[in-house]
Amino acid sequence: MGYLRALLILGAVEGLIWTARADVLPVPFSGSGASSFDGWVNITSAYFSGYGGFPGNNAWPNPIGSNAEASGDSELARVAGSPTGGGPFLATDSIYFGNFSQVPNALGGTLRVSDGTPLPNLKTLVFQIQIGEADGYDFHDPTGYPVLKINGQTHAVSATYEPVLIGRYQNGTFFSPETQQDEPVYVNTWAFQWNLEPGITVASFQIEFSCVTHAQIYALQLDQSSDLQPQQIFAANEPPPQIQLVSLGTPEFSGLQTLMTHTFAGPAGKIIELEYSQDLAPGSWVVKSGISTGEGTFQVNFTASGDQRASWSQRMFFRAKYSTN
Repeated sequence: MGYLRALLILGAVEGLIWTARADVLPVPFSGSGASSFDGWVNITSAYFSGYGGFPGNNAWPNPIGSNAEASGDSELARVAGSPTGGGPFLATDSIYFGNFSQVPNALGGTLRVSDGTPLPNLKTLVFQIQIGEADGYDFHDPTGYPVLKINGQTHAVSATYEPVLIGRYQNGTFFSPETQQDEPVYVNTWAFQWNLEPGITVASFQIEFSCVTHAQIYALQLDQSSDLQPQQIFAANEPPPQIQLVSLGTPEFSGLQTLMTHTFAGPAGKIIELEYSQDLAPGSWVVKSGISTGEGTFQVNFTASGDQRASWSQRMFFRAKYSTN
């Protein structure tokens, strides 16, 4: 059973990405019928110039087309900034929702993913977003969670199922006035799924969502399917492996190979398969099988031909599933 099928049937895929730290990566989608894919990676000021600076008061010059390999023609656009000033702009490592104040759960701005040429006979939409919290919030609660609008209508449709937290990692702490102690701040990957009503012909659609001030978006993924998925695709027969990257190794070049060791945390006493890649290209993943999670903390060695120190220090992607062997 491959990674894509394991995701669809078992929900057993966990994604991580490393770019000088550990982020959560949207996981692949696969199912019967025709499908299309759009992904946004490297959505930073280094790759897109002219998209504002702190605090993010300016509109974007243009929408940002999906840029992951094999993407279609969907676009990401800024809809609005914060009502108190500031808003989403492209910072050095993310889309940052800027603001001068530090108020928990304050509306930071609204973004929109849209497709004017959707998949024919569209039946199911899956949207994943990798988002960093601010003061314990990511989406503005309760009005910021992604909603779907079809064929230019203003009527907003919430996801068919409850959102699924695919994975997370801790990215620092914040002092909570409620608990009077430091609380963890997470980078989360959320998945939302819409199963469309029978008989609907979709000529265009958009997904809108609003985040809190100081939230950060690292990656997005949109998948479309011509078959109505019979259930929530992330519903699992057993809990997925919640894998976290505990510590980062330093890549070393020795002989003709680059070597690196990362330390992960996950469920104890399991055997998993871990894939890694330097980009999101479908054929670029390298599989490491038969990894024992031991007592819950385990190390994984990575090797590659040639000097990979520069690229491995910038960005690596990881995803894992329970072994079926």
